[in-house]
Amino acid sequence: MSRLLGLDLSSNIGWALFDPNAPKERRVTFGTLPWGRADGEEDIAHKVRLCGQFGDWLNDRYMVDPWDAMAVEAPFLKPHDKVGKIKILIGLVGIAMEFAGSRKHPMPYIEVTPKEVKKRMTGRSDADKRDVIAACWSVGWKVGSDHAADACGVALVAYEQIFPKPRPQ
Repeated sequence: MSRLLGLDLSSNIGWALFDPNAPKERRVTFGTLPWGRADGEEDIAHKVRLCGQFGDWLNDRYMVDPWDAMAVEAPFLKPHDKVGKIKILIGLVGIAMEFAGSRKHPMPYIEVTPKEVKKRMTGRSDADKRDVIAACWSVGWKVGSDHAADACGVALVAYEQIFPKPRPQ
């Protein structure tokens, strides 16, 4: 069986590594990368640093704990979103796509929608973030943020799509 990295991309990046072959208590590992703005840091400098740190994190993490496929939660953009937010969301997705599509480690890559994550985790596509966090806790995943909770859902939805169980004949 293969391992999959699920990502919730924003200024606080949630990640979850799903490994169905690991013992139950380590089947899903997760966290949040809280790369906030440094004191006095200008907006563009923060965005550049965030994108660089994310690319470095992917490469560094892969070197010590590789995975076979990746998935991200599709950016959810609203008409009133500021240009800066749109840039960072699309930029982070681009970095993830570049990683999955590189010659060094080509792998399957998909995007899943927030509604798919909510439905998989709670049974309802209209669930809120507290419901997704509660769903993670109910199975023993003590996530510390909605970003990590969303990444867990991304990993589960994507795993079922990329590596479906064989159907009995």
